Amino acid sequence: MRNQALSLWTLLKLLALGYAASYDNFAFPIDQTLVHNYSRLAEIETHCSSFISLASDLESGDINATRLKNEFSFFNGDWEQDSHGATLMPFDDSDMPYAASSFIQPWKVVSFEVQNVSSGEPTQPKNTISISGVLSIGITRNSTIISEPGLTFSKTPGMSALRVDFEGVYLETKENEGECILCLLGDSTFPFKKVPTRFTEEYMTSYFFSARDTMYNEEPVILPNDKILLVVKYPKVVSFVNNHIHGEMTSLNKIEDFEYFDKVHITSHSSLVPSSSEGQVPQVIESLEQNPLKDALLEDGVNKFNNSEFCRILKYFEHNEYKVMPNLKLGGQNAYQDTVGPFRLGNEILLVDRNNENLRIILHKINCEEDKISGVLRLFPSTIGSYVAARRTGLSTMTLSVKGTWSSSTGLLSMTGCLGPKLVECDSGVVLYFPKSFSSKQRSVVSGSIFSLKNAKNRFWPVFFQLEMLSSGLHDGGWYSKMYLAYNYSKSDLANKLKERIQEPKLMTYIRKSVFQYPNGVSDDLKIDTFSSSETFVRVEVLSLGPVFRTNDSQFSEEVYDNDVLNISMNLLLIENPQKVNEESYRHVSKLYLEGVYDQDVGKMYLIGCRKVDFDHVDLERGLDCLIQVTIEYPPLNTRWLVYPTAKITIRSQRNMDDVYQFNPIRLHTFRLNDRNHEKNVIFRKIFEGYFRVFLLFLYLAHMLNQIKKMKGSSEPFAAYISLLVLCLWIVGYGFTLIYSKEILIKSLETKHYANQPYDLENYKQHLNNLDYFARFLVLVSMLLMGRISQMVLKARKVLREQGKPTPSEKKVLLVGLGAYVCYFLLRFTEARIKLGVAEVNFTKEVYMQLIMQVLRHSVHEIQDYFLFAQLMALWVWKPRLSEPWLKYFLFGLWIPPFIQFLYDVVRDPVAYPY
Repeated sequence: MRNQALSLWTLLKLLALGYAASYDNFAFPIDQTLVHNYSRLAEIETHCSSFISLASDLESGDINATRLKNEFSFFNGDWEQDSHGATLMPFDDSDMPYAASSFIQPWKVVSFEVQNVSSGEPTQPKNTISISGVLSIGITRNSTIISEPGLTFSKTPGMSALRVDFEGVYLETKENEGECILCLLGDSTFPFKKVPTRFTEEYMTSYFFSARDTMYNEEPVILPNDKILLVVKYPKVVSFVNNHIHGEMTSLNKIEDFEYFDKVHITSHSSLVPSSSEGQVPQVIESLEQNPLKDALLEDGVNKFNNSEFCRILKYFEHNEYKVMPNLKLGGQNAYQDTVGPFRLGNEILLVDRNNENLRIILHKINCEEDKISGVLRLFPSTIGSYVAARRTGLSTMTLSVKGTWSSSTGLLSMTGCLGPKLVECDSGVVLYFPKSFSSKQRSVVSGSIFSLKNAKNRFWPVFFQLEMLSSGLHDGGWYSKMYLAYNYSKSDLANKLKERIQEPKLMTYIRKSVFQYPNGVSDDLKIDTFSSSETFVRVEVLSLGPVFRTNDSQFSEEVYDNDVLNISMNLLLIENPQKVNEESYRHVSKLYLEGVYDQDVGKMYLIGCRKVDFDHVDLERGLDCLIQVTIEYPPLNTRWLVYPTAKITIRSQRNMDDVYQFNPIRLHTFRLNDRNHEKNVIFRKIFEGYFRVFLLFLYLAHMLNQIKKMKGSSEPFAAYISLLVLCLWIVGYGFTLIYSKEILIKSLETKHYANQPYDLENYKQHLNNLDYFARFLVLVSMLLMGRISQMVLKARKVLREQGKPTPSEKKVLLVGLGAYVCYFLLRFTEARIKLGVAEVNFTKEVYMQLIMQVLRHSVHEIQDYFLFAQLMALWVWKPRLSEPWLKYFLFGLWIPPFIQFLYDVVRDPVAYPY
């Protein structure tokens, strides 16, 4: 049971990319209670004789169990296998589409942990120490599925893992300037495709991993294998060129045996940190003439730190992803390559295109002593992520071990790089610099280049990489940007000219400034992170405002000066819908570096943009097309409680029509922007609508009282031509509303998702309830007044009959109204049926009855909204001829409140849940 638990822990620790990779040293917990019998010492002495014969005397003062466990365990190393047809384990690549898996390959990881050290074994060879450990070796890309407990081999789509238990000896030799060697024999259950005939059916039943218990076909047969030899060599004296672990795992079976597998090569960094001043490497770069970044250095300048400052800053950026820039020297846009500078692809990445979209670099394993720097540059696909890549310790042709010096006088870190696990090819130069100023042409916190030295045998095109300066969510430089960075607004003059040319008339600006309030210099209000009407995702990120650089610091908003017009820099990213076809692509402007001015009075930005282009040209500024004008219009802050806040973005090229870089104007209208005051706006809207109901009801009451007064003072029976159906609809409709409805007159407009997750209005509940009670009281008063008007209508009709004049009849009005209602009912019923039909509902008798009842309920709840239509139908039927326009005034007065309500309903947007 203990071995089963340990096996599961092994797989969890080694292969779970999302979380297990955060552990730097050990793949397994150390269990001191495990018993190690070392029953194979005789076999070990036989198979390890060539190493034991070279063993030197052990220095007892340096040998202890804790040291061996800490220094000789490694995690997330690399492994490769000779390709002679006998693979170590199968791998299921069905987790990725064929097109993607043909370029991005899974990565092979290996971990080894020393678990027991014993120097008291009576049969162990002289000058050796008995040692045991566990090796976990795997191929992984998808760690979301973990194997069943108790299995030493696991295979799921995107992940294969194998555990081998080893025991053997530790010894030291004087070979290769001193080495520490582990020679171990392993025991595991290996996956095989062939089933040996000599095994009995009972034996096979106990070890066979049945395919019917899984969803995967062609599952391997799991059989025991104890003929595994592992030899791992560690440097005794650690230096830059000698701090790497090399190992080989071989099969002791014959080639023709089914248990045989090709030799496995293991590499990892030593857990010991070498001194930067130790070891010899080829000469570090002395002349900056061969530096591909020399032109950028002249333009941007560099930060010059003292040695201690630089070490702290370099460590701060240690685990950040550097983006590999496009190689403009390659051929067409679809040109593919199997090398990137000195890096040789073929393991995790097979091919990349000239844009290097999926490539990242990290500088990690940094050791910094004064001005002496060493570390590892690792190239990796962006799908892995820097958090996982930084914890890998293996060495491959996608790693460059680097060592060099920091020059505080020039502000440059210049290093020599050695490729791969053997550090034979040390013909790469590496330069890093930290710009002190930023502009629309320079958006990198750190910039670097890897280039071929003059005496290099294998020449290659320079590789440029950089850590781009972007706002929160990507990278913002943190405290470093606040302390060391400044922004050079090189395009402000052009932006001001653009503003003067296209700004609105002064009168319109004055009106906007007087009525509306636009976002100030706080970046949260200026940030855009949403889709546009063209299904393109739009992200606008603030980099700097005025003299203040964007950081995550909450003081940012307090430090921005409250000027009407601010200098501003931003990044604009456009991410297209991949399924969008037969439409103009925005790929050519997918990333723009913007710089200009922001006019807070009108909420509009006037910006000059720079973009990367597919190929270089003599008239470009550092490979950028900077003849682009961008305007961004923001919505007012004080209308966001009523309508969705949306932004308008316009992008124009200022180049001539025959210019290769010219493009047609782009106009984007975004969907709803994220609003940090959304909850406050929802609460304000609730309270506003409460007062608005009361206001509309006061209008009704004032008009009714005024008309009652006029009818009393009039000698002519004008009231006779007011339809009783109108009054009935009012009284009956609002009667139902008071009894059954939560809201009267104005119904809250809310999306379904918001209705399920509304904001907590507990602090305002009493106030909203008081407004609701008062509105209901006013409705009762209006019903009484309508009753009073009904009496006056009946009295006026009685006067007409006494005078022998024709009296208006409600019968015709009722028949016309009933016909209109039937038509309305059928329309609503048809609409509801169509909606259910889209959902493919089976229309049974019960469904039809539910639809009818649903439409009837809606009709009753809305009946009071149609009282004016009833009056219009009455006038159409009766055709009264009156000398005074009193009746028109009565109808017009009743029409004003619903018209105001209609305008409000048209203008307002639904209340949406912002997340």
